[in-house]
Amino acid sequence: MPELPEVESLRRYLIRGGMPGSVFERVDVESKPSPEKGTGAISDLTKLPGRKVVRLERRGKQIAAVLDQGVLGLHMGMTGRIEVLDDNEPAPRFARVEFTLRNGAKDLRMVLADPRRWGAIRTFTDLSEAFAGLGPDALDPDFTAERFAEDVSRRKSPIKPLLLDQSLVAGIGNIYADEALHRVGISPARRANRISASNLNALFAAIRESLEHALDFILNHPDDRGRPFIVDAHDDRMRLRRKLGSFCPRCEIPLVTKSFGGRTAYYCTNCQH
Repeated sequence: MPELPEVESLRRYLIRGGMPGSVFERVDVESKPSPEKGTGAISDLTKLPGRKVVRLERRGKQIAAVLDQGVLGLHMGMTGRIEVLDDNEPAPRFARVEFTLRNGAKDLRMVLADPRRWGAIRTFTDLSEAFAGLGPDALDPDFTAERFAEDVSRRKSPIKPLLLDQSLVAGIGNIYADEALHRVGISPARRANRISASNLNALFAAIRESLEHALDFILNHPDDRGRPFIVDAHDDRMRLRRKLGSFCPRCEIPLVTKSFGGRTAYYCTNCQH
């Protein structure tokens, strides 16, 4: 699933592509019905033509195009991606929505492709509605280690599912939670209220380091079209290889797995306690 680094790189890609300052001219939505709410939802976009994109914001894994009237929310789900197309380039497979925008004399074609149809496009009245229910962004400079430690230390749940709780911290998903926990040597099963303040501070720093390293990797390794990669758990944005048969990059014993609420954690029983 695209997490904060992948989504931030997508936001920057859309900025480079000319989305801010553009005016929506046309919106073509796939004919297959989409759920009105929840995963894969697509709002009624018939009022979008004529609206101008003022800027692109992000919190956690969600992008919001702030318009001259309202907000367009873009959420990639598990497999969604947004591509900027050349003038005569055919839409890719699994295209769900295609946007045509105008920026001065230049047309911009943009498509949401999503084979599993879990990505969502919704309209909102403002940013607060678009980002409702999300906690502070994991890379927000105003979000401090002290606040993170205070919020987490009150919980009795294992630390791994807490890191995935987007209402607590927005942007961390399964892959970077495992990466950060391994970097600081904390087991994903460790109860949050039993982690010392110093270790929570170290975990906060490891989260930031993991996300920033991944973002830098993505920005410096685009595909041949200049597009950012969708997350690949086996490339060098992560130290921890999240696949069966992988070994701890520190002590080289086999990693083990454990499920937390349906999400699989990979970790080292020797290095993480």
